[in-house]
Amino acid sequence: MHSGLWILFIILAAGLFGNNDLVALAAGVCLLLQLSPWPGIFNFLEQCASRLGITFLLIGFLLPFATGKMGFSSVVRSLFTSTGVIAVLIGAIGACLAADGVALLSKRPEVMAGMVFGSVLGVFFLGGIPAGPLVAAGLAAAIYRFLY
Repeated sequence: MHSGLWILFIILAAGLFGNNDLVALAAGVCLLLQLSPWPGIFNFLEQCASRLGITFLLIGFLLPFATGKMGFSSVVRSLFTSTGVIAVLIGAIGACLAADGVALLSKRPEVMAGMVFGSVLGVFFLGGIPAGPLVAAGLAAAIYRFLY
């Protein structure tokens, strides 16, 4: 058994003991996929899992529009409040940081280990959720550019 599997077992256990079902589920799925009869499943997932994850996250954000809970007039009204303007600005900055994060991770894949470890620490000790690795990588890229 290679060392990556041990790390997944540790993350699974931490997710279970820390009552973080998202972390436990992700680690458990990765472990179960080791048993799959599809030899190319990890190559496929490495190519598209991030995009699929972002797509599902966006679907979750767009559901209020699909269900009719939010309409055009409420969106327009909210955009012109101080909170709405701040949300638009931060959303744009976050999108740019995420793009920089993807670029950094493609050039320096070893950074992913730090992002995963930091995300796990943030989830378990700071009460966060594991939804921001791309933005975290983007912040890392910005700091890296500043320092070097």
